[in-house]
Amino acid sequence: MRIHTVRELGSAVREARARHGLTQVDLARRAGVSREWLVRLEQGHARLEVQLVLDTLEAVGLTLTTADSEQFQQDETEAAWDEVFTTLADKPSTARPQRDETSDNG
Repeated sequence: MRIHTVRELGSAVREARARHGLTQVDLARRAGVSREWLVRLEQGHARLEVQLVLDTLEAVGLTLTTADSEQFQQDETEAAWDEVFTTLADKPSTARPQRDETSDNG
């Protein structure tokens, strides 16, 4: 997932927390933050301590990776084409059966 804003980061944390079946209290305890702080993160508040954000991401099973924007775009494009070709390869053939030229139907 590509994240552009603190609000999107907060949404990603909230979704991961829900996927893991954690309450805000559970995740706050795991991350070593208060529930109120976690609420601010999930709501996308821009002024949060970065180390606590990283600790919270780790506690919910997310990682933060940085990438060169140009390389990331190229990798995304290649991944999209890979998905297209994989999907096409997995589909059963829709080609029409060849006609038997030896039959006398005609």
